[in-house]
Amino acid sequence: MRGKRILFYDPDPRARRVAERALAATGSECVSAHDADDLMVKVEANGWDLMMINYDPPLRDDPRWSDRLGTIEHRWPRTKLVLHSTAPTEDYLPLMATRRFLRNVIAKNDEPLEPDELIITAEKLLRGDLFGLQKYLLWGVEPYCVKIQDSRDKQDYISQVSSYAASLGCNERVVELIETIVDELVTNAIYNAPRTPTGEAKYAKMSRREPVRLEDHEVGELQFACDGDYIAVAQIDPFGALTQETVVSYLNRCLVKGPDQISEASGGAGIGLFRVFQSLSKFVINVDPGRKTEVITLIDLRLSMKRFRQATKSFHIFINDRSPPPAAAGGGGTGE
Repeated sequence: MRGKRILFYDPDPRARRVAERALAATGSECVSAHDADDLMVKVEANGWDLMMINYDPPLRDDPRWSDRLGTIEHRWPRTKLVLHSTAPTEDYLPLMATRRFLRNVIAKNDEPLEPDELIITAEKLLRGDLFGLQKYLLWGVEPYCVKIQDSRDKQDYISQVSSYAASLGCNERVVELIETIVDELVTNAIYNAPRTPTGEAKYAKMSRREPVRLEDHEVGELQFACDGDYIAVAQIDPFGALTQETVVSYLNRCLVKGPDQISEASGGAGIGLFRVFQSLSKFVINVDPGRKTEVITLIDLRLSMKRFRQATKSFHIFINDRSPPPAAAGGGGTGE
């Protein structure tokens, strides 16, 4: 990433020091803003390939900043934007429906941001290399891969991953979270992701009790791995039909109404997606429209269950900027 210019802002000087060191290690030039006024000046200087900005109040509540951040994509098309926040999911998730610049949110607590997440996010955006579960794990970790083809084998898919988690010594609660995640990801790969040649959802309206065997060109993949800190599960499909609007609308619907009030009728209503989101430390969605979707889920094994429930969640949606093929113009995907 040599020659790339990154603007970083956080009011905490410790966070700025960590970010400057981490991002400089990528070969990029990293410049920090020390307060909101300084940030305003530096944003307007243009010339940035990436902006990584703290989005806690007062910036989050200041309409001037919402307007300014919302126009970055149009004013400077090559500039990517990442926000980091200490806010709980309930605070920032509803804003995603109206503020499209809220696409990549890195969770932050009272400690500085983790250097690895800064580097991974920056490299994905600046290189345009979005896909790969290995990016979120220590170097050298190779994930296990299972083909997803038949709904009648779903319990076997779940068992393979939960048995792997149990073999690592994960406690019963983590294994249960893993089972919930795999259940939803497999269901999505079979019923929600496949599209017809004209881009319409092929199986989404079917009852989830009705068996489906995917055709060879529709087969998805389940990947899982652990590096000691995180246990990760990913689902890949060859359709790329998931959109930011779909994800945000379903998560917000569950957040507002409560998951117990959401119908699980055929076609789904996002309840599974919400349960997955609530079970995670990091949730990453990579989409090459019309070609490929990768949903990556990570659980931080270093946290106690109490700290895990209290911790904020990182949420990323990376969309390949190139235009989708004409036949893949439909929306939808996970939780549809």
